[in-house]
Amino acid sequence: MKKLIIFGVIIIALFAATAVLTNMAETEDVGEDNPYGKSTLDTETAALLDDPNYQNIITPDQLEEKLEAGEETTVYFFSPTCEYCREATPRLMPLADEMGVDVEQYNVLEFEEGWNEYGIEATPTLIHFEDGEEIARIKGAAPNEQFEEFFNEYVVE
Repeated sequence: MKKLIIFGVIIIALFAATAVLTNMAETEDVGEDNPYGKSTLDTETAALLDDPNYQNIITPDQLEEKLEAGEETTVYFFSPTCEYCREATPRLMPLADEMGVDVEQYNVLEFEEGWNEYGIEATPTLIHFEDGEEIARIKGAAPNEQFEEFFNEYVVE
């Protein structure tokens, strides 16, 4: 019976060690000096810190402040692990810059509460808010023409 308990403890310790090592491998210590305000980021997010297409990050608190203040805001909900986001972002962000549209970027991998709080069903999702309310949304890696129509109809005056 003692051998069985010892083997059980060893197996549990191995599982715990595996879980800790896996978690450490999936996150990266980046310090607090980043737009996410977190010292540890998912490895996929950390890889985007210097990418020029991912420089307009908004945190949940910042977004909530804008919405409560009734500011007109366009938010791009994305995940660094989403293949459709990796395809759409390099098209969307330069188009937004070209059209003079300020698109805030909300990372749902780092801030998972965004999925439920904003009814995000898939990434990427682009939402325009006015007076704290959602006005329009595009779900998925839409073609540039659809993003341009969205900006012209809801954002650009």
